[in-house]
Amino acid sequence: MKTVHKIIVLLAAILLYGCSPDPKPNGDQVDNYYFVKVGDVALPVRVCGNINSDIAVVFVHGGPGGSAQTERANVYWKEIEKYYKVIYWDQRGSGLTQGNVTSSQMTIEQFSEDLDNIVDFTKQIAKAKSIFLHGVSWGGGLSAYYLLDTNHQNKLKGAILEAPAYDIKNGLQFSKQWMLGKADSMIALNSNIAYWQNCKLFYAQNPVISSKEFKQHQAYLNQVKGIVFNSTNLQSQTVSVPKGELALVYNNAEFAPATLSYEGQSIFTHLDLTSKLNTVRLPLLLVWGAQDGLLPREDLAQKFVQSVSSVDLLYDDNKYQFSAHIPHAEEWQQFDLDAKAFIESHK
Repeated sequence: MKTVHKIIVLLAAILLYGCSPDPKPNGDQVDNYYFVKVGDVALPVRVCGNINSDIAVVFVHGGPGGSAQTERANVYWKEIEKYYKVIYWDQRGSGLTQGNVTSSQMTIEQFSEDLDNIVDFTKQIAKAKSIFLHGVSWGGGLSAYYLLDTNHQNKLKGAILEAPAYDIKNGLQFSKQWMLGKADSMIALNSNIAYWQNCKLFYAQNPVISSKEFKQHQAYLNQVKGIVFNSTNLQSQTVSVPKGELALVYNNAEFAPATLSYEGQSIFTHLDLTSKLNTVRLPLLLVWGAQDGLLPREDLAQKFVQSVSSVDLLYDDNKYQFSAHIPHAEEWQQFDLDAKAFIESHK
């Protein structure tokens, strides 16, 4: 096992610039902030949760270009932190990551190395004996890539993959067809016909969704609840967030999707791990919302199940009927039960 390259420990009080303390669940809790340095890049890492637990969940955020630092506001994590440590980290060129990130470093291969440093950090510094990944969307795709390496699998007890973007190349085509079906439905209902005709024209003019078209594609999906379906069940808690330059966060949100690559090509047009998933034998919990329009479940979930070699894979096609792309937020009560049961079974 390699040593984490360099860890810079900063006092939480300084980094939070005087933010009020977070409301804490019952029991002893830890809330420490670090930077894990890999080369010239410093990845921000927040370690929260049950200080007495030797079990840790490493959260791998979505995007690309998202951030884990605001994720704690989701009430789901409040429940998980009662029992385990949770590692919230921002990926290279994302969120509050510091340092000189160049386009040439924005590869899934480099991101996997970064994740490996976070896993090692979790064992060495967060003192976790049992480590689980929880990858969401793009973070699920990154987690799947990370698991292609048997040595990586050996460092973990299991992984929770939530609508994993393991096949973006074909997944976005499925998403486009899903969206066109919704547009036809809206037109049939005489609902804002001009808008939805323009939507169909957009896809006709852009048959392949690249990073340039992705933002508009998301906007259309949001109109028909293809990303968040069960919004009435969303619940949040008050948490402090490390302050940083908003310009950096916004720039990263644009930079990461435009530059992130796999085998030298854009992940939007090239990433498909399907043929390689047979190397994954780690225990897995696969969660997918039935209403997902971004990565449609009916096209991608069963293909994933059939491709991996894990004999200990939990997936229930009857669950999460009221979720789209983010079940851990949309049906957090059920997700909390499923995640804890999975972790307890494999710790």
